[in-house]
Amino acid sequence: MMLLGWNSMYATGPAMPAKLQLQVTANRPFGGQIMVSYFGGKGTDTFKEEGYRMGNTPTTNFTNTFPAATQLITVNDVPMIVEPGETVSMALTLKDDFKTAPKGVFTALWSGKNASKHALLYKIDSFYQSVDVKAVSTTQQLDEVIGNLEKTTAQLITNAKISNAAVRELVDFHEDKARIQLKYRFAEDHAALKTTAGFGDWYLKGFNIGDPAIASVGSESLTREIVTFWWIGRKLQDSTLKTINQVTELLTTCKSNPLNGKVTTNWFVVEGRNRGFFSEMKQIHSIAKAQLKPGSIGATTCDSLYKAYAQLEAGLPAYNFALKNENGDIVRLSDFRGKIVIIDIWAMWCHGCVDGLPFFRQLADYYKDKNDIVFLTICWEAPDTETQEEWKRFSVKKNINGVNNLFLSADRSDPKAQEFMLRYCLTAITRWVAIDQKGNILDGHLNYSKDEKFERVIANLYKMRD
Repeated sequence: MMLLGWNSMYATGPAMPAKLQLQVTANRPFGGQIMVSYFGGKGTDTFKEEGYRMGNTPTTNFTNTFPAATQLITVNDVPMIVEPGETVSMALTLKDDFKTAPKGVFTALWSGKNASKHALLYKIDSFYQSVDVKAVSTTQQLDEVIGNLEKTTAQLITNAKISNAAVRELVDFHEDKARIQLKYRFAEDHAALKTTAGFGDWYLKGFNIGDPAIASVGSESLTREIVTFWWIGRKLQDSTLKTINQVTELLTTCKSNPLNGKVTTNWFVVEGRNRGFFSEMKQIHSIAKAQLKPGSIGATTCDSLYKAYAQLEAGLPAYNFALKNENGDIVRLSDFRGKIVIIDIWAMWCHGCVDGLPFFRQLADYYKDKNDIVFLTICWEAPDTETQEEWKRFSVKKNINGVNNLFLSADRSDPKAQEFMLRYCLTAITRWVAIDQKGNILDGHLNYSKDEKFERVIANLYKMRD
């Protein structure tokens, strides 16, 4: 029996992939890329983006294939809805004036039997983005403008003869996005109105971040833009909201698993890098585990990041590293059992790290007569001889040389160095760590040593020692 290739098998099934036939014309040099954003992979749970470069000729043709699913894709920020089995014929032409609505550097035109459907979102954006927000001064006036735009959009939808319910839901949601984007522009141009009673409620009226249609928006940049407009409204409603509230609300409300995974992952990276491990991470991890699709990239990455940062939770045993000092002697964390250990992980190329060294040294000198606290500097650099010699000279210059001045290889093929990076979550530097007399984590992410709080934090840790 002859085996057909995957594309042939897929194309003969009931749900065929969609195809994009794209023509791009630029009558002058265009150095950018043509970016196509959509849900890729075997399902529709992974944002995918592919870039194409223009050739040397004024007109270049591209083709792309999408999974068999109804979804909203973008081509250089131009949105359109595609359905399984259809072919989209699209032409982009480089604009002479990039300020013309809708936003973007290209104008778009479609052909074929479904051209009116493919052009629908682009036309909606054009109408909404063409509104001069300076010409209206009150929310009531803008509501009248929006009412007329909604009538125009309704007629466009009728003309497009949309019968697919999923497509109609996507169109409606995209108009909701266009409406809130218009309100955002109005709010930015009329800043004084932001503090008036009920402005946030007016801003968010007609928009629902929990709309199921968002799950079919395959452009990561577009979904992030939607989140930005929505979150501005939430902050207008309640100025006390913090980033953690945004993540929590998205996880429990928004129906886009890939978007929620991206947002939550970014939260873990930023907060872990800036604050280390803190109690709210447990809360977000628990919600993410319950809400994100098991096995998805977002769920797996969030879980991995949480477990990495959780290693630095106060009270857990600190990794017992073994590093060489500038004399070549092996120094282990366990050598300092019975002492509080304050560690400064730095690099010669890191300006913030270098700026903090004198303050760290000054603090170490303050406690030099105490036999139950020690200050270690660990330089994270390439392990070649030339770099290590430079480190020794640099250490003398910065007055941090000595037996407690250690070296950490930045060579990721070095298993011991890799273990240190993993166990101390060395995703970025500078990093200051405090370890208690029993070898347990006191604080996995101390403040910047130049910060006036740093000295007080160390003083309090020392005061509370066993």
